[in-house]
Amino acid sequence: MSKLLPNERHQAILATLQQQGRVLAIEMAARLNTTEATIRRDLRQLAAQNLCKRIYGGALAPTPATGHIAERIALSGDEKQQLAQAALALIHTEQVIFLDAGSTHLYLADLLPRDRQLTVVTNALSVASRLLERPGIRTILIGGEIDAQVGGCVDAKAVAEIGSFQFDIAFTGVCAYDADSGFTALRYQEAQFKKQVLARAGNVAVLCTRDKFNTYAPYTLLPASQVDYLVIARGGHLQLEQQVTLSGGNVLYIPTENGE
Repeated sequence: MSKLLPNERHQAILATLQQQGRVLAIEMAARLNTTEATIRRDLRQLAAQNLCKRIYGGALAPTPATGHIAERIALSGDEKQQLAQAALALIHTEQVIFLDAGSTHLYLADLLPRDRQLTVVTNALSVASRLLERPGIRTILIGGEIDAQVGGCVDAKAVAEIGSFQFDIAFTGVCAYDADSGFTALRYQEAQFKKQVLARAGNVAVLCTRDKFNTYAPYTLLPASQVDYLVIARGGHLQLEQQVTLSGGNVLYIPTENGE
């Protein structure tokens, strides 16, 4: 294979990031018939443009969980709908549930059964408004300043109010996942709020779309070993599934295209 121009290498690296979520410098060097030092330089240049995040030995793709929630809800919409449908198996009578801000949880809010005397606590006005359309569900809205990027309240007032609850199960939103960092969040205040929620939860559930695997967000949130229920597509991330199950957690799968 002849040597590629810098722009051609960059396109090849970005294509690999889009397909796999991460690249390793040594593997890309061999694939593109160049040196590992050259690939590292390429990765530094791409990272400077916020097109990837440098890690030891390579790079991760940035998380897709950016922008306003109205923009995110349509991304992977079919998968989010399936994740929400599968998560209904975790809903039981008279539970106190925390439903985090996030586009996937809007789908779940639309599906929650109205005949199980549920109490749903949320920090997201969008989630609460969906639940107002479902009489029979008691809804408690956590207050504070609404962060438009998060889609909910995550400030000091919201953190203080969380201390009043003990949740049977908390559905927490995540921005990214990689094997070294676990589940992560895009903003510091958001991560701190979520940690307070998790500390009040008897069970922790994560609904994760495939586009968040092997991606980067800067603030650590939740190791896979502390997830009680992981809802994903089958075969989405085998290492993650193993981490959850080896720690005593459970994995729920959405249907695949062939119905399995």
